[in-house]
Amino acid sequence: MASPTSATAWGSPVAELAKQVTPFTVNISGEHLDHTQTLLKLSPIPGECYENSLPDGSRKLGLRREWLVEAKRVWEEEFNWRSVESQINSFPNFTAPVPVNEKDEQINVQFLGIFSQNPDAVPVVFLHGWPGSILEFLPLFTLLRDRYPDSSQLPFHLIAPSLPGFGFSDQFPSDRNYGMEDVAFVVDSLMVRTLGLKNYVVQGGDIGSRIARVLGNRYEHCSAVLVNYSPVPPPEGFDVTTLSAKDKKGLERGDWFRNDGSAYAMMAASRPGTLGLALSTNPLALLAWIGEKYLDWTDPLAFAQDQTLPSGARYSRKLMDEIIASVALYWHTGKIHTSFYSYREAFALNGRAPPSSNAQFPVMAPKKVGMMWFPYEVIPTPRAWIEKFSNLVFWREEEVGGHFAQLEQPEVIARGLEDFIKILQEK
Repeated sequence: MASPTSATAWGSPVAELAKQVTPFTVNISGEHLDHTQTLLKLSPIPGECYENSLPDGSRKLGLRREWLVEAKRVWEEEFNWRSVESQINSFPNFTAPVPVNEKDEQINVQFLGIFSQNPDAVPVVFLHGWPGSILEFLPLFTLLRDRYPDSSQLPFHLIAPSLPGFGFSDQFPSDRNYGMEDVAFVVDSLMVRTLGLKNYVVQGGDIGSRIARVLGNRYEHCSAVLVNYSPVPPPEGFDVTTLSAKDKKGLERGDWFRNDGSAYAMMAASRPGTLGLALSTNPLALLAWIGEKYLDWTDPLAFAQDQTLPSGARYSRKLMDEIIASVALYWHTGKIHTSFYSYREAFALNGRAPPSSNAQFPVMAPKKVGMMWFPYEVIPTPRAWIEKFSNLVFWREEEVGGHFAQLEQPEVIARGLEDFIKILQEK
């Protein structure tokens, strides 16, 4: 997690740009935290079986029991939620009523907002995915804060909202189905109507990348898109034998995800009501459900495997701490059941992920697209495929990193963002 620093060291919204914005402080009640500790202590972990303790040490059949035993102990005995709150609150936090449709029905959206005093600062909105949150951006924002301690030198306005139904933002109204196009409307409304920030850039991964494509495709004030996830189908007749060894390995990773790693998504797409009700009953169940995804989707090279379980298996304590913090945020905000709505669009109900989930929103000239390619992404996609649906002006292949790139490689993301913005500013 990021190191806490005074939030007042950086800028706050200029009054004329943010008349409806209210400062926000994260503060979960002590009673709720005590209740969580009681639930953890009373929650049993079943015994060993073949599926949760495979002799080969793998997670081919799901989360390993011994990891969950240790993570439960750490959450009960060592994890400090107040420290996480301090890290979030070290940045300027706000809430604002934001329209969810043209009728001006509103929900409250919470966001981190770091506003530069530089008149040429470029607005950048960062969009997390599932099971992500604003916590993903704390290492990146900390890095940028340290790099630009004088907010008048900061070349960006940095905005990171909790998406509707996630974290400290309100859920969508329950009167109808809401999806990614509705989220894009909310994000654009936050940036343009609420904050007055036009010609903004959007950065995202996972479902954040799909929202980014909707924004780039449909909204005039979104001038550019920088993503680190972009699953699209190959151009018609594409010869896969022409791909590089790195791309072929990436396609194998995508096959693994679709065939062996996407059962959770089928459940979220087809039975989100049941899943949300079940996972909302117990923090340990939520830890198992979300923890598996972080372990499978992060690059092992991004987190040092510095601890040993009783079996001798190695694991990363830093990653475990990040996982517990992420799960705790979902648990303390009570939002796991309202976070599954994106899967009804991203996954067909026939057991396969539709390749058009991003392709249906191409981002072409005059808009500009940047792509940061990470080898341990769940669906690494070849450049030639992405170019079919993008005015691709920036491409960077990284050697280390996975699905949670902002968390795994904040320095790499920061450098990519700075270089992408320079391209946008070239005459």
